[in-house]
Amino acid sequence: MKTVAVDIRPLLERKWGGISWYTYYIVQGIIQKAARGELRVVLFYNQATLLHYYIVTLLKKWKVYPYVRICGYKMPNKILNLSMRFFSFPNIDELLTIKQLSTVIMVLPNLCFIALSSNTPYIAVCHDLSFEIFPEFFTMRQRLWHSLINPRRFYERAHRIIAVSENTKKDLIDLYHIEGSRIDVVYPGINPGAFYPRGENEACAAREKYHLPDSFILSVGTLEPRKNYETLLESFDMLCDSPLLTKEGLGEVYLLIVGAEGWKYDRIYRFLNRMKRKSQVKFLFNVSREDLPALYSAARMFIYPSFYEGFGFPPLEAAACGTPVIVSHGSSLPEIMGDAALYIDPFNIADLARAMSGLLMEKELCDRLREKGLQRAREFRWGKTFGEIVSVFA
Repeated sequence: MKTVAVDIRPLLERKWGGISWYTYYIVQGIIQKAARGELRVVLFYNQATLLHYYIVTLLKKWKVYPYVRICGYKMPNKILNLSMRFFSFPNIDELLTIKQLSTVIMVLPNLCFIALSSNTPYIAVCHDLSFEIFPEFFTMRQRLWHSLINPRRFYERAHRIIAVSENTKKDLIDLYHIEGSRIDVVYPGINPGAFYPRGENEACAAREKYHLPDSFILSVGTLEPRKNYETLLESFDMLCDSPLLTKEGLGEVYLLIVGAEGWKYDRIYRFLNRMKRKSQVKFLFNVSREDLPALYSAARMFIYPSFYEGFGFPPLEAAACGTPVIVSHGSSLPEIMGDAALYIDPFNIADLARAMSGLLMEKELCDRLREKGLQRAREFRWGKTFGEIVSVFA
């Protein structure tokens, strides 16, 4: 029986982003295989401080399966990472006592520091190479981390690589010259039990809970340069100045941006303070994942003007909730959204303003995008993802 060891360190983040949720769903799928007696699973984590209660709850849930073993260590992460980087010690497979097994493979859901024995292969998931394409979007500390971790070497040494999109695969080939035959494209999924159109009662409750107006445009994503919020804010100002809004009797429209503060976000606030319509812009930083579907459903449209995405969960989530979507025409977004979105040039402020205006005034266009979006979202399911990932282990 094959043993799959999964590095679950991305789950230890205090605030889960796309990679943490990706890791969670992948582990869930692999454990389903283990529950049917098809795999042995070993879950590895390391954290010197106390685990958050929701992680403790997850681990208790997973460890009840007879073919699942959880191995946690309490070494300070900086010491562990630097030791693995400069001394190739300790070998994780030796810590997990799986080195002696002949049919073992390590799964790394994200770029990380790792040391393994030479006979233990690993499968590396690549979400994106934004740090190579837009290094200016990252802090000096983040660039140092990438320099130490050496992503090129990390992916070159992998037994196989799972890329979350064809665009990410292309970046791996173009930038690192990795053979395409070693890269499997496996699209992530979205959870249909969470992301589906919500009725007016739920939408109204969400508006009341977060003190929102009836008519708002929504964007979701971490506040950081790659998400291109400056263009969104300037386009919104241009939209609100349009006489067409008054002429068509559309009234005041608001902009809601949902996402945690990431890095290099001071410029976003400086730009906000220079806006004519800054009173019509609202930021929400602590929206629960349970409330997101209702916010998607309540929004007039969803905007994602990102400069670069390896995959991009929020546009699909919005589409699954029946919300018309506007996205950038670059990186993986056309591949993911197909004909279920309007596309804009992320460098063109007027282009985005025109697209927003069009969705506000053209009901038929909105209805078409809603229907196309619902159809498109159905194509991305975690069940399909699990099956394709497990086939990579074979």
